[in-house]
Amino acid sequence: MEQLTWGILLAAYLFVGGMAGGAFIVGALADILGKDKWKVLSKSGIYVSLPCIIFGLVFLILDLGRFEVAPLSPLNAYINFPASIMSVGTWIITAFTAVSLVTAILYFFEGHAIIRKLFEVVGFVLGGSTAAYTGVLLSFARGRPFWVSPYLPWLFIISGTLTGLAMALFLIPIIAVFMPRFFEDFKNLFDKRTEYVSMLGETDKYLTILGIIEICLIVLFIGTAPGGSFLMTGPLSLWFYAYLILGLIAPLGIGYYIAKLDSARAHENLKTEGISSSMVLSSLGSFVLILIGGFLLRYVVLVAGQIII
Repeated sequence: MEQLTWGILLAAYLFVGGMAGGAFIVGALADILGKDKWKVLSKSGIYVSLPCIIFGLVFLILDLGRFEVAPLSPLNAYINFPASIMSVGTWIITAFTAVSLVTAILYFFEGHAIIRKLFEVVGFVLGGSTAAYTGVLLSFARGRPFWVSPYLPWLFIISGTLTGLAMALFLIPIIAVFMPRFFEDFKNLFDKRTEYVSMLGETDKYLTILGIIEICLIVLFIGTAPGGSFLMTGPLSLWFYAYLILGLIAPLGIGYYIAKLDSARAHENLKTEGISSSMVLSSLGSFVLILIGGFLLRYVVLVAGQIII
């Protein structure tokens, strides 16, 4: 087996980096298109993006393993712009981090809505670029034909958006329960269980659409990447099928179940308390599975690209 140069730490960077971009995309769209109806979801997406991109940078620096020897070595990534794809990505991620920080501050301190939305538009572009860059970076690696696929960046964008949406929705009850004093709107939404459940019912269709698109992209990626069938039959097949089943198929099944519950909840003659609790618990379980699947996807693709020569 080929010696692995990159492992868990870089996979973690690819995962949280993509999720950061996807969460900001979700937050920006929820604010610009959903207006006040999706304000809490928008805030959650923006709040998710900032720590995710910071953690991603930490994972990347740790993976490089040179910080203790040369603490300023990460600054070399800013050199050779725009000739180096790594330099381009570094500037994109830096700009995205700054925009995420400013947008989060504007939300937390209730800054001017128009200024916030301008930053969201810029962050939408940078967030998508950040999610795509995690795939583009791999495709530019020399001597790694498995990663040279036009579908890989798109796969990481969709997966990043899917995990970003799942994390943004998952974070709402967490913040509402553990930090209600600082985020009263989160607490109010979650305490009014009907409104949170309605949000789960409406966002379920977007999770389903993203999941179906990701399945299509993974099929195209495997079908076009050199040695793509290796994922299904090689030593990584167990992890690959775990990704498919846990990260995509199971959440789609849960999504169908949630849609049925949401339809039943719409009938006024039914008692909705039990249905609402089932929707919340099922949704939270689905979000966890989606996040696990998002990490497994990066890990499998990262390792496979180093094995397949």
